[in-house]
Amino acid sequence: MENAQSLRGKVAVVTGAGRGIGRSIALAFAGAGADIAICSRTAGELAKVKKVATAHGVNCHAEVVDLSDQDTTQAWCAAILRTFTKVDILVNNAGAELEIRAIAESDPDSWWKTIEINVRGPYMVTRFLLDGFADGGKIINVTSGMGKRAGIDNSAYHISKAAMNMFTGALANELWVRKITANNLIPGPVATGMLNRDAITGQKSTPDGILAKFSENPPERFPPWERLKHPDEVGQFALYMASFPVDGPNGQDFSLARRPLD
Repeated sequence: MENAQSLRGKVAVVTGAGRGIGRSIALAFAGAGADIAICSRTAGELAKVKKVATAHGVNCHAEVVDLSDQDTTQAWCAAILRTFTKVDILVNNAGAELEIRAIAESDPDSWWKTIEINVRGPYMVTRFLLDGFADGGKIINVTSGMGKRAGIDNSAYHISKAAMNMFTGALANELWVRKITANNLIPGPVATGMLNRDAITGQKSTPDGILAKFSENPPERFPPWERLKHPDEVGQFALYMASFPVDGPNGQDFSLARRPLD
Protein backbone atom coordinates (compact mmCIF):
# COMPACT_ATOMS: atom_id res chain seq x y z
CA MET A 1 0.00 0.00 0.00
CA GLU A 2 1.53 3.29 -1.08
CA ASN A 3 1.03 6.62 0.61
CA ALA A 4 2.49 9.78 -0.86
CA GLN A 5 1.96 11.86 2.28
CA SER A 6 5.21 13.10 3.75
CA LEU A 7 6.14 12.66 7.41
CA ARG A 8 8.80 15.31 7.16
CA GLY A 9 9.03 17.30 10.38
CA LYS A 10 7.55 14.40 12.38
CA VAL A 11 9.27 12.30 15.03
CA ALA A 12 8.39 8.61 15.10
CA VAL A 13 9.30 6.08 17.80
CA VAL A 14 9.33 2.38 16.88
CA THR A 15 10.10 -0.39 19.37
CA GLY A 16 11.49 -3.74 18.33
CA ALA A 17 12.96 -2.14 15.22
CA GLY A 18 16.05 -4.29 14.76
CA ARG A 19 14.41 -6.73 12.37
CA GLY A 20 11.14 -7.97 10.94
CA ILE A 21 8.05 -5.81 11.17
CA GLY A 22 9.65 -3.13 13.37
CA ARG A 23 12.56 -2.67 10.97
CA SER A 24 10.22 -2.30 8.01
CA ILE A 25 8.02 0.22 9.83
CA ALA A 26 11.00 2.30 10.95
CA LEU A 27 12.46 2.41 7.44
CA ALA A 28 9.08 3.22 5.89
CA PHE A 29 8.79 6.20 8.23
CA ALA A 30 12.36 7.30 7.54
CA GLY A 31 11.70 7.01 3.82
CA ALA A 32 8.72 9.34 4.28
CA GLY A 33 10.99 11.91 5.96
CA ALA A 34 10.38 11.31 9.67
CA ASP A 35 13.16 11.46 12.23
CA ILE A 36 13.05 8.18 14.12
CA ALA A 37 13.92 6.74 17.52
CA ILE A 38 14.32 2.99 17.58
CA CYS A 39 15.20 0.25 20.02
CA SER A 40 15.75 -3.48 20.07
CA ARG A 41 17.73 -6.01 22.08
CA THR A 42 20.56 -6.39 19.53
CA ALA A 43 23.09 -3.61 18.86
CA GLY A 44 24.28 -5.00 15.54
CA GLU A 45 20.80 -5.10 14.06
CA LEU A 46 20.06 -1.55 15.26
CA ALA A 47 23.26 -0.24 13.68
CA LYS A 48 22.24 -1.66 10.30
CA VAL A 49 18.77 -0.13 10.51
CA LYS A 50 20.23 3.24 11.54
CA LYS A 51 22.60 3.22 8.56
CA VAL A 52 19.75 2.64 6.10
CA ALA A 53 17.48 5.17 7.84
CA THR A 54 20.01 8.01 7.91
CA ALA A 55 20.70 7.49 4.20
CA HIS A 56 17.26 9.06 3.72
CA GLY A 57 18.61 12.25 5.28
CA VAL A 58 16.79 11.89 8.60
CA ASN A 59 18.01 11.69 12.18
CA CYS A 60 17.93 8.34 14.00
CA HIS A 61 18.31 7.78 17.74
CA ALA A 62 19.00 4.09 18.35
CA GLU A 63 19.53 2.27 21.65
CA VAL A 64 19.57 -1.27 22.98
CA VAL A 65 16.68 -1.41 25.46
CA ASP A 66 15.13 -4.14 27.59
CA LEU A 67 11.48 -3.12 27.64
CA SER A 68 10.81 -5.32 30.66
CA ASP A 69 13.12 -3.08 32.73
CA GLN A 70 11.53 0.16 33.95
CA ASP A 71 14.70 2.15 34.59
CA THR A 72 16.17 1.36 31.17
CA THR A 73 12.90 2.06 29.39
CA GLN A 74 12.36 5.36 31.19
CA ALA A 75 15.93 6.47 30.46
CA TRP A 76 15.48 5.70 26.75
CA CYS A 77 12.23 7.69 26.60
CA ALA A 78 13.88 10.63 28.37
CA ALA A 79 16.74 10.53 25.87
CA ILE A 80 14.26 10.65 22.98
CA LEU A 81 12.59 13.77 24.35
CA ARG A 82 15.97 15.42 24.98
CA THR A 83 17.04 14.66 21.43
CA PHE A 84 13.86 15.55 19.54
CA THR A 85 11.81 17.54 22.16
CA LYS A 86 8.57 15.89 20.95
CA VAL A 87 6.98 12.70 19.63
CA ASP A 88 4.38 12.62 16.85
CA ILE A 89 4.05 8.88 16.22
CA LEU A 90 4.60 5.89 18.50
CA VAL A 91 4.54 2.31 17.23
CA ASN A 92 4.52 -0.23 20.04
CA ASN A 93 5.79 -3.17 18.03
CA ALA A 94 8.28 -5.04 20.25
CA GLY A 95 6.95 -8.40 21.32
CA ALA A 96 7.97 -11.87 22.41
CA GLU A 97 6.52 -15.37 22.24
CA LEU A 98 8.57 -17.10 24.91
CA GLU A 99 6.26 -19.83 26.21
CA ILE A 100 4.19 -21.76 23.65
CA ARG A 101 3.39 -24.84 25.71
CA ALA A 102 0.11 -25.71 27.40
CA ILE A 103 -0.49 -23.97 30.73
CA ALA A 104 0.04 -27.20 32.68
CA GLU A 105 3.48 -27.62 31.08
CA SER A 106 4.51 -23.98 30.96
CA ASP A 107 7.46 -22.34 32.71
CA PRO A 108 6.14 -19.54 34.98
CA ASP A 109 9.14 -17.29 34.37
CA SER A 110 8.88 -17.51 30.58
CA TRP A 111 5.09 -17.11 30.72
CA TRP A 112 5.35 -13.93 32.81
CA LYS A 113 8.28 -12.54 30.80
CA THR A 114 6.04 -12.66 27.72
CA ILE A 115 3.45 -10.55 29.53
CA GLU A 116 6.12 -8.11 30.73
CA ILE A 117 7.54 -7.52 27.25
CA ASN A 118 4.22 -7.52 25.37
CA VAL A 119 2.10 -5.49 27.81
CA ARG A 120 4.19 -3.76 30.47
CA GLY A 121 6.76 -2.65 27.88
CA PRO A 122 4.27 -0.81 25.62
CA TYR A 123 2.56 0.65 28.70
CA MET A 124 5.85 2.06 30.02
CA VAL A 125 7.00 3.47 26.68
CA THR A 126 3.64 5.15 26.17
CA ARG A 127 3.50 6.42 29.75
CA PHE A 128 7.01 7.89 29.68
CA LEU A 129 6.54 9.59 26.29
CA LEU A 130 3.05 11.02 26.76
CA ASP A 131 4.13 14.33 28.28
CA GLY A 132 6.18 14.97 25.14
CA PHE A 133 3.51 13.88 22.69
CA ALA A 134 2.43 16.48 20.16
CA ASP A 135 -1.28 17.22 19.91
CA GLY A 136 -2.66 15.33 16.93
CA GLY A 137 -0.19 12.48 17.50
CA LYS A 138 -0.71 8.84 16.56
CA ILE A 139 -0.23 5.71 18.67
CA ILE A 140 -0.17 2.45 16.72
CA ASN A 141 -0.14 -0.76 18.72
CA VAL A 142 0.91 -3.86 16.79
CA THR A 143 -1.42 -6.54 18.10
CA SER A 144 -2.72 -9.85 16.75
CA GLY A 145 -5.83 -11.76 15.86
CA MET A 146 -4.63 -14.18 18.53
CA GLY A 147 -5.77 -11.57 21.06
CA LYS A 148 -9.35 -12.09 19.85
CA ARG A 149 -9.56 -15.78 20.79
CA ALA A 150 -8.20 -18.07 23.49
CA GLY A 151 -6.67 -20.71 21.25
CA ILE A 152 -4.78 -23.80 22.45
CA ASP A 153 -1.30 -23.50 23.99
CA ASN A 154 0.66 -20.20 23.79
CA SER A 155 -1.69 -18.67 26.37
CA ALA A 156 0.69 -15.90 27.45
CA TYR A 157 0.87 -14.49 23.92
CA HIS A 158 -2.91 -14.67 23.42
CA ILE A 159 -3.50 -12.98 26.78
CA SER A 160 -0.88 -10.29 26.16
CA LYS A 161 -2.41 -9.33 22.82
CA ALA A 162 -5.91 -9.29 24.31
CA ALA A 163 -4.58 -6.92 26.96
CA MET A 164 -3.04 -4.71 24.28
CA ASN A 165 -6.40 -4.47 22.51
CA MET A 166 -7.90 -3.16 25.75
CA PHE A 167 -4.92 -0.83 26.28
CA THR A 168 -5.54 0.70 22.86
CA GLY A 169 -9.16 1.33 23.75
CA ALA A 170 -8.20 2.95 27.04
CA LEU A 171 -5.74 5.26 25.28
CA ALA A 172 -8.34 6.17 22.67
CA ASN A 173 -10.82 7.11 25.39
CA GLU A 174 -8.35 9.14 27.45
CA LEU A 175 -6.34 10.96 24.80
CA TRP A 176 -8.92 12.15 22.28
CA VAL A 177 -9.14 15.47 24.14
CA ARG A 178 -5.53 16.08 23.04
CA LYS A 179 -6.39 14.96 19.50
CA ILE A 180 -4.11 11.94 19.99
CA THR A 181 -5.47 8.76 18.44
CA ALA A 182 -4.68 5.13 19.26
CA ASN A 183 -5.38 2.24 16.91
CA ASN A 184 -4.44 -1.42 16.54
CA LEU A 185 -2.45 -2.75 13.60
CA ILE A 186 -3.09 -6.48 13.15
CA PRO A 187 -0.65 -7.82 10.54
CA GLY A 188 -1.85 -11.41 10.25
CA PRO A 189 0.91 -13.92 9.39
CA VAL A 190 4.17 -12.25 8.35
CA ALA A 191 7.46 -13.72 7.14
CA THR A 192 9.45 -13.29 10.37
CA GLY A 193 11.27 -15.52 12.83
CA MET A 194 8.06 -16.00 14.86
CA LEU A 195 7.09 -18.69 12.34
CA ASN A 196 9.87 -20.92 13.72
CA ARG A 197 7.40 -23.08 15.63
CA ASP A 198 5.89 -24.13 12.28
CA ALA A 199 9.25 -25.64 11.31
CA ILE A 200 9.22 -23.87 7.95
CA THR A 201 12.12 -21.54 8.61
CA GLY A 202 15.23 -20.94 10.64
CA GLN A 203 15.90 -17.90 12.81
CA LYS A 204 18.32 -16.42 10.25
CA SER A 205 16.15 -16.95 7.16
CA THR A 206 15.32 -13.87 5.10
CA PRO A 207 11.70 -12.81 4.58
CA ASP A 208 11.94 -13.88 0.92
CA GLY A 209 13.23 -17.30 1.96
CA ILE A 210 10.45 -17.69 4.52
CA LEU A 211 7.85 -16.72 1.90
CA ALA A 212 9.18 -19.36 -0.49
CA LYS A 213 9.14 -22.09 2.16
CA PHE A 214 5.66 -21.08 3.30
CA SER A 215 4.39 -21.30 -0.28
CA GLU A 216 5.81 -24.82 -0.62
CA ASN A 217 4.55 -26.09 2.74
CA PRO A 218 1.94 -23.85 4.41
CA PRO A 219 1.26 -24.72 8.07
CA GLU A 220 -2.04 -26.48 8.69
CA ARG A 221 -3.08 -23.86 11.24
CA PHE A 222 -3.54 -21.29 8.43
CA PRO A 223 -6.62 -21.50 6.18
CA PRO A 224 -5.85 -21.87 2.45
CA TRP A 225 -7.00 -18.34 1.65
CA GLU A 226 -4.62 -16.72 4.16
CA ARG A 227 -1.50 -15.12 2.69
CA LEU A 228 1.91 -14.73 4.29
CA LYS A 229 3.07 -11.14 4.00
CA HIS A 230 6.50 -9.57 3.63
CA PRO A 231 7.36 -7.27 6.58
CA ASP A 232 7.64 -4.35 4.15
CA GLU A 233 3.91 -4.66 3.44
CA VAL A 234 3.25 -4.07 7.12
CA GLY A 235 5.65 -1.11 7.04
CA GLN A 236 3.65 0.53 4.27
CA PHE A 237 0.40 -0.19 6.12
CA ALA A 238 1.78 1.47 9.26
CA LEU A 239 2.77 4.47 7.13
CA TYR A 240 -0.81 4.64 5.89
CA MET A 241 -2.10 4.61 9.49
CA ALA A 242 0.45 7.22 10.59
CA SER A 243 -0.85 9.50 7.84
CA PHE A 244 -4.47 9.53 9.03
CA PRO A 245 -5.89 13.03 9.49
CA VAL A 246 -6.03 14.54 12.98
CA ASP A 247 -9.76 13.80 13.22
CA GLY A 248 -9.32 10.30 11.79
CA PRO A 249 -10.08 6.84 13.22
CA ASN A 250 -9.59 6.23 16.93
CA GLY A 251 -9.75 3.03 18.97
CA GLN A 252 -10.09 0.86 15.87
CA ASP A 253 -8.59 -2.37 14.49
CA PHE A 254 -6.83 -2.23 11.12
CA SER A 255 -5.94 -5.66 9.81
CA LEU A 256 -3.99 -7.20 6.94
CA ALA A 257 -5.30 -10.66 7.80
CA ARG A 258 -7.48 -12.39 5.20
CA ARG A 259 -9.89 -14.02 7.63
CA PRO A 260 -12.32 -12.99 10.39
CA LEU A 261 -10.56 -12.02 13.62
CA ASP A 262 -13.16 -13.49 15.99
